[in-house]
Amino acid sequence: MRRLFVGALLLLFVGAIRSFGCFCGPPGPASQYVEHARVVFVGKAVFNDDDGSKKFTQKTLVRFQVEESYKGLGPEVHDVWVDPGSFTSCYALYRVGDRYLVFGYDKATPPRDTASITVTRDKGQSNSKPVPPGFDLKNPPKVYWAPECSGTRIVAAQTDSEINYLRKYKKVAPAP
Repeated sequence: MRRLFVGALLLLFVGAIRSFGCFCGPPGPASQYVEHARVVFVGKAVFNDDDGSKKFTQKTLVRFQVEESYKGLGPEVHDVWVDPGSFTSCYALYRVGDRYLVFGYDKATPPRDTASITVTRDKGQSNSKPVPPGFDLKNPPKVYWAPECSGTRIVAAQTDSEINYLRKYKKVAPAP
């Protein structure tokens, strides 16, 4: 009986932890994300209006300079805007100057790996920010969603095989 009680407490504790944050672990292989992502590319973060508060209670935009596209972007597209999970506990941090392999989604269709994500929305404490440079409110660009658990990762030696996979994928995938 005691084991059952301890087991039930452990399950309750793990469930409580998951409800307070994003719980997804390291990203899986690119093949796990590419089919459901709207856009996939390697790019350099060139703008980020994160306010430095280390809180996810802010509307944030990140602009990427596209280096190589694998899905969803035509050759004429050189910049992509990303929401890193504003107002969610799955808010991702993207540092300006770093290169990322980005899996971007429509906000209405989040990443498939959401079985292990609990998204907590909080819009009550956000401060307004000025419109980012290059962002036209009259004709706003498409903003893709790439929170934690989206498959997005910093480009490093370990991503070489993922990028090679995506190059092959692009050759056989239908054009945007």
